[in-house]
Amino acid sequence: MQTGKVAAALVASALLALTPALAAETMTKASGADILKKLNTDGDDTLEMTEVIALAQKTFGAINPDGDSTLEPDEVKGRVTEEEWKSVNKDGDETLEMDEWLTIARARFAQADANKDGKLTAAELDSKAGRGVVVMIVK
Repeated sequence: MQTGKVAAALVASALLALTPALAAETMTKASGADILKKLNTDGDDTLEMTEVIALAQKTFGAINPDGDSTLEPDEVKGRVTEEEWKSVNKDGDETLEMDEWLTIARARFAQADANKDGKLTAAELDSKAGRGVVVMIVK
């Protein structure tokens, strides 16, 4: 019996030692239902635009290790497509400012909101478009 408790403690300790990057990777692969359990703030089992924007703002800061007001290409690798970058980076300055980042988040939300009700359900988050939203709101 004691061996089981020690093993459980070791597993718990190992889980706590997960790096933030690994935790983020786990979240980006999580189901839409799991995403909602972790990120839905108003308890309605959906994500509204206001929640997505707040999470995208938080992610902007979290993936910005130099703490400046812009994101460089290496900071958004795997999160933003080249086409998206070009379409929102109107000033052509090789960085994304917060407003440009949020423009992409809003566009992805609109694509993922299949029934256009202003809310993303677990099924919508599980779609290809929904996964695009997830990578913008999870560090």
